[in-house]
Amino acid sequence: MVDADATAEILIEARGLVKRFETAQSRITILDGADLRLAPGETLAVVGASGIGKSTLLHILGTLDRPDAGRLRIAGRGVEGLRSEALARLRNEKIGFVFQFHHLLPEFDALENAMMPCLIHGMARPRAAAAAEEILTRVGLGHRLRHRVVDLSGGEQQRVALARALVMNPPLLLADEPTGNLDKRNSQQVHELLAQLNADLKMAMVVVTHNPELAALMARRATLVDGRLTPTE
Repeated sequence: MVDADATAEILIEARGLVKRFETAQSRITILDGADLRLAPGETLAVVGASGIGKSTLLHILGTLDRPDAGRLRIAGRGVEGLRSEALARLRNEKIGFVFQFHHLLPEFDALENAMMPCLIHGMARPRAAAAAEEILTRVGLGHRLRHRVVDLSGGEQQRVALARALVMNPPLLLADEPTGNLDKRNSQQVHELLAQLNADLKMAMVVVTHNPELAALMARRATLVDGRLTPTE
């Protein structure tokens, strides 16, 4: 098990996660009893070979996918029996997501993209806009609020995606290769920003990455091997 301090409050706990995919010819086991515990504010990098199941693990931790077996608790709440609507609300309030490809809405500007989670939550538009402006300013885009995302650089687009993930102030950020589509300079800037946001906002982070520099910034590191997480130095 990749474990948090036994004395600490646990934000997310996974026990015995199993995930299989079946084809006409075979059954492939991606996760085979994966365990994880993370306390508030802790950071964890998950590394491993391509195609081994790191993204699948992240999707299950974020309730975007369900395991075939195992248990998952987020902020003290078991998620196995929750219906789709309850899971969506849990994600909206407790989890921020950042992916390699930003998945922004190109017809909208930076402010409108960043405020989307607030609007989905039912927040009044002026309050949502204020929250989005605050987090965009924090990630260094206060001067680009009204620029459409198609007019932003790749690094700026990923910052908008990060702002969108954090606008609801979730206690947990899940990031899947967040700098995998950026050049070295922009990657370094996002690495530094993630470390600073963790320090400032006290959010826990699980980062899937092939980048050793980003992995080194996380307090804990684990390798996914044979469907299980093994702590690494």
